[in-house]
Amino acid sequence: MIAAGRSLLAARPLLVCCLLALALRLPLAIWGQNFISPDEIAQYLGEAHRLVYGQGPVPWEYQVGLRSWLLPGLLAGPMEMAKLAGLSPYAGVVLVRVLLCFASLSLVWAGFTWGRMAHGLRGGLIAGGLAALWPDLWLMAPHPLEEVLAAYCLVPAACLACLPRTTSHLLIAGFLLGLSFALREPLAPAIAIIGIALCGQSLNGWVLGLGAASLPVFLVGGLDWLSWGQPFRSFWLNIALNLALGRSASGLFTPSPPLLYIAGLGLDWLWALPLLLWLAWRGVRLAPAAGLAAVALILEHSLISHKEFRYIFPAIALLVPLAGIGLAGLRRGYISLFIATLLLSGPLLSPFFGQSLSAERHAFALYEALAARHPRLIAVEYADTHFMPLAPLFGATAFTDAQGAAQADAIVAPASSTRVPSGFTRLLCVTRDPGAAGPTNQRICAWTRTETTLPVSGDVPPLQLAFPAAAQPFRIRPP
Repeated sequence: MIAAGRSLLAARPLLVCCLLALALRLPLAIWGQNFISPDEIAQYLGEAHRLVYGQGPVPWEYQVGLRSWLLPGLLAGPMEMAKLAGLSPYAGVVLVRVLLCFASLSLVWAGFTWGRMAHGLRGGLIAGGLAALWPDLWLMAPHPLEEVLAAYCLVPAACLACLPRTTSHLLIAGFLLGLSFALREPLAPAIAIIGIALCGQSLNGWVLGLGAASLPVFLVGGLDWLSWGQPFRSFWLNIALNLALGRSASGLFTPSPPLLYIAGLGLDWLWALPLLLWLAWRGVRLAPAAGLAAVALILEHSLISHKEFRYIFPAIALLVPLAGIGLAGLRRGYISLFIATLLLSGPLLSPFFGQSLSAERHAFALYEALAARHPRLIAVEYADTHFMPLAPLFGATAFTDAQGAAQADAIVAPASSTRVPSGFTRLLCVTRDPGAAGPTNQRICAWTRTETTLPVSGDVPPLQLAFPAAAQPFRIRPP
């Protein structure tokens, strides 16, 4: 057995790193019932689900044309396959998550390639192994978010920029950089830095690189034209409205201090933060553009008032392979092993590690219990960023707000609600946020109708999530 493992390691070292990565990612994708961000539910999985099943809340971004249909359209493919196979809606979500885990192997490939360039096979195994094992990378792997998918394009493009400037490398890296921009426009400074390193002083390089990069950008602009009636609408409106909401006192976002990301990484990684930065500094000599891009991303997002840690995920995805290169450069094996243990123990022992695994799990338990009863209409009295309506768990179920409770056959509301009509029985109650405490962390319950299900009326109002006033003039479709 040991001999077979060594033989595989010698013959297929990259495959070993990828299998190690999948061993951590796939169980989370298949059995993990957590959702990292409300956008994951409402804007990506939820809208993909609506494409396939025709039901679900419409977030304000899709009422004004702020989001491209690129990501929901891609996610709808596996969901449609699950539907055609006669599987449950959630099976489609699981299939999406599994495919995303395979997409995340681009980070492992980049780490392995960089490490092998710098320190041979041993370097490839160490840098690729660190990319496979780093908690942030495998925790985020199953989650369909723009920042995550953009990182899966940006990092291999940065790696290709360090390889010989062949036509295929220029075309592939250019396309990946353009797709990174189409997925996440705020990555533009990092994309520009890597693009300059990719094309260099070669006119042919710039023609091929820019030509390949423009293809996904123009395709997404055309998709906006087809879906919103205006080319590139999601590009400019995203920037304009986020600037307006950031300035508005009544906006959706609470301003955060400039050093929030640095402080947060310190709490998330503990003693591993200075170690990782030191190792990344050692490794950046091989890929200076990647290191500069990571720094630019963190500085840029530190200056933006609205902060979420997923926004700097591409920077983390760049820093970890660079740290792997630096780790591989430590000549004594026992020192490398000791430092690698310290590196991985920091994030794993952080209190935020458990929160990442449990986010939205209570909401999942409640909505999963409701989905097993196949309700026609759910009236949602309570929803917030810690307790989103999980429409992707349902098939033909419609959602309304508390005003439609009389016609619903299921209700989601706080345990203390006085708006639940007679004829309903409490099915299940859960705590809103398992990681929080205090009076705002109330219990949320699901009620089901005990009598025969009433037909859904066309007059029932659709569930309307938060809609900022600054976005009202741009509305082009009803909820």
